[in-house]
Amino acid sequence: MDEFIKLQLYFNENIERENQKFFFQYTWKKHFVELKKAVIYAVIFLALGFFPLKFLNLGPVSVIFKYGSFLFIGYIFFLLYQYFSTKNKTFNLIDEQIENLRSKHHESSFITLHKDCITVKNPFNTINCIWDKTHYKMVDQYLILNMVNNKINFVFTEAEFKENEYKILIDFLQRYSTKGK
Repeated sequence: MDEFIKLQLYFNENIERENQKFFFQYTWKKHFVELKKAVIYAVIFLALGFFPLKFLNLGPVSVIFKYGSFLFIGYIFFLLYQYFSTKNKTFNLIDEQIENLRSKHHESSFITLHKDCITVKNPFNTINCIWDKTHYKMVDQYLILNMVNNKINFVFTEAEFKENEYKILIDFLQRYSTKGK
Protein backbone atom coordinates (compact mmCIF):
# COMPACT_ATOMS: atom_id res chain seq x y z
CA MET A 1 0.00 0.00 0.00
CA ASP A 2 1.21 3.47 -0.83
CA GLU A 3 1.86 5.46 2.33
CA PHE A 4 0.92 9.11 2.51
CA ILE A 5 0.83 11.96 4.99
CA LYS A 6 -2.16 14.29 5.12
CA LEU A 7 -1.60 17.79 6.50
CA GLN A 8 -4.62 19.90 7.31
CA LEU A 9 -4.57 23.60 6.52
CA TYR A 10 -6.46 25.91 8.84
CA PHE A 11 -8.16 28.87 7.22
CA ASN A 12 -7.41 32.22 8.78
CA GLU A 13 -8.66 35.24 6.87
CA ASN A 14 -5.81 37.52 7.95
CA ILE A 15 -3.10 35.00 7.12
CA GLU A 16 -4.65 34.27 3.72
CA ARG A 17 -4.90 37.98 2.90
CA GLU A 18 -1.31 38.57 4.02
CA ASN A 19 -0.04 35.61 1.95
CA GLN A 20 -1.83 36.79 -1.18
CA LYS A 21 -0.63 40.38 -0.82
CA PHE A 22 2.92 39.16 -0.20
CA PHE A 23 2.82 37.06 -3.38
CA PHE A 24 1.54 40.00 -5.42
CA GLN A 25 4.39 42.21 -4.19
CA TYR A 26 6.88 39.38 -4.69
CA THR A 27 5.87 38.87 -8.33
CA TRP A 28 5.96 42.61 -9.05
CA LYS A 29 9.42 43.08 -7.55
CA LYS A 30 11.13 42.48 -10.92
CA HIS A 31 8.90 45.10 -12.57
CA PHE A 32 10.12 47.68 -10.07
CA VAL A 33 13.67 47.03 -11.30
CA GLU A 34 12.39 47.82 -14.82
CA LEU A 35 10.77 50.98 -13.48
CA LYS A 36 14.01 52.12 -11.83
CA LYS A 37 15.94 51.56 -15.07
CA ALA A 38 13.34 53.52 -17.05
CA VAL A 39 13.53 56.44 -14.60
CA ILE A 40 17.34 56.50 -14.80
CA TYR A 41 17.30 56.37 -18.61
CA ALA A 42 14.62 59.07 -18.79
CA VAL A 43 16.67 61.39 -16.56
CA ILE A 44 19.82 60.77 -18.62
CA PHE A 45 18.01 61.32 -21.91
CA LEU A 46 16.27 64.44 -20.58
CA ALA A 47 19.60 65.83 -19.42
CA LEU A 48 21.32 65.10 -22.74
CA GLY A 49 18.36 66.35 -24.80
CA PHE A 50 17.43 69.55 -22.97
CA PHE A 51 20.62 70.44 -21.15
CA PRO A 52 23.35 69.36 -23.57
CA LEU A 53 26.79 69.58 -22.08
CA LYS A 54 28.99 72.00 -24.00
CA PHE A 55 32.03 69.73 -23.99
CA LEU A 56 30.01 66.89 -25.61
CA ASN A 57 28.77 69.11 -28.49
CA LEU A 58 25.88 66.81 -29.42
CA GLY A 59 24.29 69.14 -31.95
CA PRO A 60 21.28 67.59 -33.74
CA VAL A 61 21.70 64.33 -31.79
CA SER A 62 20.15 66.08 -28.79
CA VAL A 63 16.80 65.94 -30.63
CA ILE A 64 17.01 62.13 -30.58
CA PHE A 65 17.62 62.28 -26.83
CA LYS A 66 14.59 64.56 -26.41
CA TYR A 67 12.30 62.11 -28.21
CA GLY A 68 13.91 59.17 -26.42
CA SER A 69 13.26 60.81 -23.07
CA PHE A 70 9.57 61.16 -23.90
CA LEU A 71 9.44 57.49 -24.88
CA PHE A 72 10.94 56.52 -21.52
CA ILE A 73 8.53 58.81 -19.67
CA GLY A 74 5.66 57.14 -21.53
CA TYR A 75 7.06 53.73 -20.57
CA ILE A 76 7.24 54.85 -16.92
CA PHE A 77 3.58 55.91 -16.98
CA PHE A 78 2.65 52.65 -18.69
CA LEU A 79 4.41 50.59 -15.97
CA LEU A 80 2.78 52.65 -13.21
CA TYR A 81 -0.66 52.31 -14.80
CA GLN A 82 -0.17 48.58 -15.24
CA TYR A 83 0.96 48.17 -11.62
CA PHE A 84 -1.92 50.11 -10.07
CA SER A 85 -4.63 48.61 -12.29
CA THR A 86 -3.29 45.09 -11.66
CA LYS A 87 -3.05 45.83 -7.94
CA ASN A 88 -6.69 46.94 -7.79
CA LYS A 89 -7.90 43.91 -9.77
CA THR A 90 -5.77 41.51 -7.74
CA PHE A 91 -6.83 42.89 -4.37
CA ASN A 92 -10.49 42.72 -5.45
CA LEU A 93 -9.95 39.10 -6.48
CA ILE A 94 -8.24 38.41 -3.14
CA ASP A 95 -11.24 39.84 -1.29
CA GLU A 96 -13.60 37.76 -3.43
CA GLN A 97 -11.57 34.60 -2.86
CA ILE A 98 -11.42 35.17 0.88
CA GLU A 99 -15.17 35.76 0.98
CA ASN A 100 -15.68 32.47 -0.89
CA LEU A 101 -13.31 30.66 1.47
CA ARG A 102 -15.06 32.18 4.48
CA SER A 103 -18.40 30.86 3.24
CA LYS A 104 -16.88 27.38 2.82
CA HIS A 105 -14.60 27.38 5.87
CA HIS A 106 -16.34 24.27 7.20
CA GLU A 107 -14.80 22.34 4.30
CA SER A 108 -11.22 21.39 5.03
CA SER A 109 -8.13 22.10 2.99
CA PHE A 110 -5.38 19.52 2.89
CA ILE A 111 -1.93 18.85 1.56
CA THR A 112 -1.35 15.18 0.89
CA LEU A 113 2.25 14.04 0.59
CA HIS A 114 3.09 10.82 -1.25
CA LYS A 115 6.53 9.58 -2.19
CA ASP A 116 5.59 10.14 -5.87
CA CYS A 117 3.47 13.29 -5.75
CA ILE A 118 1.94 16.12 -3.76
CA THR A 119 -1.75 17.04 -3.70
CA VAL A 120 -3.16 20.36 -2.55
CA LYS A 121 -6.92 20.32 -1.96
CA ASN A 122 -9.09 23.25 -0.98
CA PRO A 123 -12.88 23.71 -1.21
CA PHE A 124 -12.63 24.88 -4.83
CA ASN A 125 -10.08 22.62 -6.49
CA THR A 126 -7.65 19.76 -6.11
CA ILE A 127 -4.22 19.95 -7.66
CA ASN A 128 -2.03 16.89 -7.90
CA CYS A 129 1.53 17.14 -9.19
CA ILE A 130 4.50 14.80 -9.41
CA TRP A 131 7.60 15.89 -7.54
CA ASP A 132 9.60 16.49 -10.75
CA LYS A 133 7.22 19.32 -11.67
CA THR A 134 7.25 20.82 -8.17
CA HIS A 135 9.60 23.52 -6.89
CA TYR A 136 9.68 25.49 -3.69
CA LYS A 137 11.28 28.67 -2.45
CA MET A 138 11.64 30.17 1.01
CA VAL A 139 11.26 33.96 1.08
CA ASP A 140 11.38 35.41 4.60
CA GLN A 141 8.80 33.42 6.59
CA TYR A 142 6.86 32.45 3.45
CA LEU A 143 7.04 29.13 1.62
CA ILE A 144 6.20 29.50 -2.07
CA LEU A 145 5.21 26.18 -3.59
CA ASN A 146 5.34 26.15 -7.41
CA MET A 147 3.51 23.30 -9.08
CA VAL A 148 3.16 22.28 -12.71
CA ASN A 149 6.40 23.98 -13.76
CA ASN A 150 5.70 27.34 -12.06
CA LYS A 151 2.17 27.63 -13.47
CA ILE A 152 0.37 27.22 -10.13
CA ASN A 153 1.65 28.82 -6.93
CA PHE A 154 0.70 28.41 -3.30
CA VAL A 155 2.00 30.50 -0.40
CA PHE A 156 2.19 29.00 3.08
CA THR A 157 3.38 30.13 6.48
CA GLU A 158 3.97 28.12 9.60
CA ALA A 159 0.88 29.65 11.26
CA GLU A 160 -1.41 27.77 8.86
CA PHE A 161 -0.33 24.39 10.21
CA LYS A 162 -0.59 22.79 13.61
CA GLU A 163 2.30 21.45 15.67
CA ASN A 164 5.13 20.10 13.50
CA GLU A 165 3.20 19.67 10.23
CA TYR A 166 4.99 22.63 8.63
CA LYS A 167 8.31 20.94 9.37
CA ILE A 168 7.02 17.71 7.80
CA LEU A 169 6.05 19.62 4.64
CA ILE A 170 9.48 21.28 4.47
CA ASP A 171 11.20 17.91 4.95
CA PHE A 172 9.18 16.34 2.12
CA LEU A 173 9.90 19.29 -0.16
CA GLN A 174 13.62 19.11 0.58
CA ARG A 175 13.67 15.38 -0.02
CA TYR A 176 11.55 15.09 -3.18
CA SER A 177 11.23 18.54 -4.73
CA THR A 178 13.65 21.04 -6.23
CA LYS A 179 14.55 24.21 -4.40
CA GLY A 180 13.99 27.28 -6.56
CA LYS A 181 16.31 30.23 -6.90
